[in-house]
Amino acid sequence: MGSIRQMTRAYTTRDNRIAAVNTVLTLAVYMASLIGAILAFQAGRWYAGLPAMAVSAICGVRIYMLQHDCGHGSYFTTRKLNDFVGRLLSPFSLTPFNATRHNHNLHHAHIGDLDRRDSSEIYVMTLAEYRQASWHRRLGYRFYRSFFVLFLVGPTLLYVLQYRYPKNSREAGLADLWVHNAMVAAFLGALFWSFGWTGLLVWLGSVALAVSTGVLIPYVHHNFETVYWGRKPQLDFDTAAMEGSAVLDFGWFFDLCTANIAYHDIHHLNANVPSYRLKDCHRALSPHFNSVRIGLIDGLRCIRWKLWDEETRRMVPFPPLRAELRGLPPAQVPAE
Repeated sequence: MGSIRQMTRAYTTRDNRIAAVNTVLTLAVYMASLIGAILAFQAGRWYAGLPAMAVSAICGVRIYMLQHDCGHGSYFTTRKLNDFVGRLLSPFSLTPFNATRHNHNLHHAHIGDLDRRDSSEIYVMTLAEYRQASWHRRLGYRFYRSFFVLFLVGPTLLYVLQYRYPKNSREAGLADLWVHNAMVAAFLGALFWSFGWTGLLVWLGSVALAVSTGVLIPYVHHNFETVYWGRKPQLDFDTAAMEGSAVLDFGWFFDLCTANIAYHDIHHLNANVPSYRLKDCHRALSPHFNSVRIGLIDGLRCIRWKLWDEETRRMVPFPPLRAELRGLPPAQVPAE
């Protein structure tokens, strides 16, 4: 793994021109599609408004990915430029820059560490923990990992409400958070002043669509069947980065829309590779290692994986609910 990390360094060169063009074009398409969707709905042309809203949602996901690159300091050549653009993009991604960078860096630092699952983007219980848990904790975890919460309602509540004051905000700096929230308020105020309630409702619809589909990306990246988890001192960072992250083989259009975040094993191995070089880096180095590649259908099937089984070293589904409802002791509830 060390040699692969060494080879990735040839792809860490930043290019301000590429980064600037990506940023300007993404923001331009985002604003044009959002305003186009609002105007279409105001004119009663929902058949034109819905596709425009979908384009706006796609651009919203891409904006988040570009801000994510800025957070790693890998997008522009200087930290000042990365910080400036990252904060500029924050009202459109609904993620405060400093707090998001702080929390995401924790995720990278503790990838695959069972003792630091608090840093994971999506929490995972082990099968043993689940069997030993009280009934209300098991029920709460089932609710949290349900499709309704994890992919429909939860993401919108997270980005619209919880991210107004995310975890570790004090550690990351409250001044940045207040500026971010003021920028969000100004953006929404401009939409309301220009287009009334229709503007806000279309924006909210775009956000809900973006975050509900976007959450599938980190979910599949780190919740596939053979994902790597371990405990220190046996835990190896390079192995966790490469085997704890999957490559999403969803096609070139997905790569375009998500700024190549699909090539996630290389990204975790070396987050200094900018998004616009990540795909080339992965293609060049792929003969030297085996990636876990997941297609779209298999990615959707990953939704069934809920618990990490330390004995088989696999993700497994929930035990049958009917057995739990019959009052079978948790430790005796079989896995499916």
